[in-house]
Amino acid sequence: MNVRKVRKRATGKTTRADRGNMLVFITASTFIIIGGLAFFALGYVRLLGTNNEQRTAIEAAALSAARDISRIAIETPEYGWISISDGAPNGSATKADDNYFVPVKGINTIIGTNRVCRIIAEELNDNWLKIIAEKDLELAKQAQAKLQAELVKAMAPGYVAKDVDDQPVEVYKNAQAAYDSNGIRMTGSSSHVAGTLKLTLGSLSTGSVTNTATPKPAGKAQVPAAAKQNGFYLSYTNIPVGNTDYVFAGIGDSIKLVDAKKWVASAPGLPYQMQTIVKAEADQQMNGHEVQGYKVHAVACAQPANVTDPKPAPGAFTFSFPDGLVPEIPNPGAMLSHARLNAAGGAGCSYVYAEGGDFPVDTGASIKNLGFPYSAEMPCNSGVVFRRGLFDWWKRAGTKLHINSAIAMLTDPNYNFKPPTPSTVHWKTPTKAGGSDLYDLGPIPNGNIHVYRIDPNTGMVSYQAKQLDPIEIPVAAHNQMYSECIDAIKKSSVGKLTVGPFMYPDTGDLFDTVYLLDTWDCYIRDYVYQPGTGPGGKHGGEPMSHPKTAFVRPTPGLLELGAGSMGAKKSWDSPPVMGVPQPYNPPGVKGKGKPPAITAQTDLAETAGYPTNFYQRYAVGSGIRPTYTQNGMAVDVRFRRQVDPGTFSDVLGIKIGYVGEKYGDAVPSKTMLPYVPPPDPVPVPDPTPTPTDPTTPPATDPVPSP
Repeated sequence: MNVRKVRKRATGKTTRADRGNMLVFITASTFIIIGGLAFFALGYVRLLGTNNEQRTAIEAAALSAARDISRIAIETPEYGWISISDGAPNGSATKADDNYFVPVKGINTIIGTNRVCRIIAEELNDNWLKIIAEKDLELAKQAQAKLQAELVKAMAPGYVAKDVDDQPVEVYKNAQAAYDSNGIRMTGSSSHVAGTLKLTLGSLSTGSVTNTATPKPAGKAQVPAAAKQNGFYLSYTNIPVGNTDYVFAGIGDSIKLVDAKKWVASAPGLPYQMQTIVKAEADQQMNGHEVQGYKVHAVACAQPANVTDPKPAPGAFTFSFPDGLVPEIPNPGAMLSHARLNAAGGAGCSYVYAEGGDFPVDTGASIKNLGFPYSAEMPCNSGVVFRRGLFDWWKRAGTKLHINSAIAMLTDPNYNFKPPTPSTVHWKTPTKAGGSDLYDLGPIPNGNIHVYRIDPNTGMVSYQAKQLDPIEIPVAAHNQMYSECIDAIKKSSVGKLTVGPFMYPDTGDLFDTVYLLDTWDCYIRDYVYQPGTGPGGKHGGEPMSHPKTAFVRPTPGLLELGAGSMGAKKSWDSPPVMGVPQPYNPPGVKGKGKPPAITAQTDLAETAGYPTNFYQRYAVGSGIRPTYTQNGMAVDVRFRRQVDPGTFSDVLGIKIGYVGEKYGDAVPSKTMLPYVPPPDPVPVPDPTPTPTDPTTPPATDPVPSP
């Protein structure tokens, strides 16, 4: 029993000491488990915090890089200064040789503008305009490729790009600084893995909205609903016009983060594209005991931005008729259809540019042959030059140009040239250039200038006619297109006009007579043909200041209506097959250079001895060019009526010329005696024989002496 009692005590009961040991063990185990969980939780929270903080840092790096590439600008021979973003003419690096700045064109603006112009060419069904648009788009893509190459270089460590003020843009360095300044702050026990920050340019698999506006009106824009949003193009989407492809880069109205999952090195299925989406990625090394050796890799993507240039004064397209209107050219659209102006042979056209400055006012400036600067698919004629000038002018308006209004300028009778008032003016001219003694040669047709402007807000084309005199001679701008076409219009219905007889001193004749012929020559000045501060010459391919083109508020009765380069100068190894451009060869003056009433057959009047103030010239100054805020002359088409100098021919030494100095009726002139034909000579009668006396016998011959 004792034994049993002992066993019962041993198996059925525990002592107080046993119960205390077990409690200690359970408590210790619980603390160990809780401590482990807490330690793990601390590490996990740290990892989450680190990842979030590191994501904030990589986003800062991506945004910094996107901001910097929006600043980078380069100059190209194809399009002048270009960038991700438009830029007003205020960058010191863009200063032309005349000390004025030139604007910067955003790449999406360039593509969008070409697309608008191509639509207009399609609407007009003009094959030559289509070719010009295609060639311009090729140059735009060449310029885009150069900008793309610069941006790719800027992604690398150590590369220094430049902005419009010639200031350094160190994309990688600034991105690294942005990353570091937004680094780990939660626990402070991690570090960036040196060399792991990487910047890469790419595209988006799904296009984002740009800030490049679609054309107006929407019915002519040729943009599917899936390719636009709120009136703006989507990026990385092909939006063709006819058989020509148009793709816009990922550039918005503000710098912003985009979904990294949509980033691709190159968007598939596109004919071309420009990668502008910045992908930033980097690694962060964790240093705490709880996460020793763990690395966090984060990626962020950002899109750059474009600040749209309002283009407050795109410039004016003008038609100048200093000698009166040409009946065969009643409106701008006639330049597209007149048979001789659009002939395959070119009707004696020349294509030249001013070298060494503005001709003929700058010392050392001269005229050089440019050859045929267009595609060999087109003939050498004034119709092609006009189209190129028209295209260059359209480009000045950017994407705002209203399609219907641009077409109406060429097709709507409301844009026809208005006749000058009065229709005739007295031809008052001095005996020497700039002289004060004026002689009245008689009435001749009055001249005027027709100014077409594009409203910067609506894109609509307006029209205005103003008085013009021949002595308002626009210069040929440095490195810009100047074209002449002799005998452009022959046997005009305007007919011939005899001026005189009149009295004029020092011609060798008592009374003089000259003849205005029925033949017209055509001159085209394209001041915005070649952009850029280098290839574009001293004015960078910007419009010329002109008092007749600056915008003024319409006055009652004024007609206000609404609805450029193929780049660097080209030369040909051989002339185009459809025609050979004629060299510039102005006639020389063999006589004494009097009178200034008639100049040689050159619209630049370089042989007339005129003072420089007889010429319309570029403004002198610095900073923002006056024609950025006030319309200047972008393109001018000018018709000159040929003059047969008549009795002035021997003095001038020319057979054909133009009306030279001409002042209106308001200017007083010398009073000259009217022309009175000399009287016919009084006839002298035949001598009458002396009468004789009939009673007187006739005389007889004497009888010879024997």
